[in-house]
Amino acid sequence: MTAASIIGAPARPFQPRTDRLRLGAGLALDIRPLTAADAGTLQDHVRALSARSRHNRYLGGVNELSRTEIDRLLGGAGDTVFPLVADVLDGERRTMVGEAVYAIDRAAGAVEFALSVNEDWQGRGIGTALLDSIACRAAETSARLLHGETLRGNAPMLALAGKVGAAVRHHRGDPRLVRMERELVSAAVANVRDLTPCERLDLRRLAA
Repeated sequence: MTAASIIGAPARPFQPRTDRLRLGAGLALDIRPLTAADAGTLQDHVRALSARSRHNRYLGGVNELSRTEIDRLLGGAGDTVFPLVADVLDGERRTMVGEAVYAIDRAAGAVEFALSVNEDWQGRGIGTALLDSIACRAAETSARLLHGETLRGNAPMLALAGKVGAAVRHHRGDPRLVRMERELVSAAVANVRDLTPCERLDLRRLAA
């Protein structure tokens, strides 16, 4: 759903844990790092998005990911850009319904994000779960700001930004876009029973 600037930067899996969340109707949701076994499924996910959703996600006319982009996401050099996938679990069946990428700028203490969710699964909290998972992973790196950019007309992304408390601001570089910003608080600062950001976010989602 955003951040064309993330494409082309080096990527490597980071924070290898899986966040397993309740999704309702007896289903579970796994937020986990992308692996080599996911290459074909990720491509199928991108192809299955509507043309509008792909345009919103990649800020242009993308029909599928290039082989170079897939290889980069699966383990290119560097340690600044990290891909995640969202799987719905129904018994033994696992279905990829979303993906996300986040890029860490350690010098600035900031993390940029981009994500997409299959249209059939939108409105069920999957985008919120992806953003919360990115936020708590980012907070563990001492990042202070989570941000992304999207098209002004991307109503689903703007609604998601509002749900997670992100401010929507003017984009200085491109009048087609807006910038979304969410302040992050580390566990050390919050000092809530020594819970990590992920634990606090997970507890909030499970209690909802």
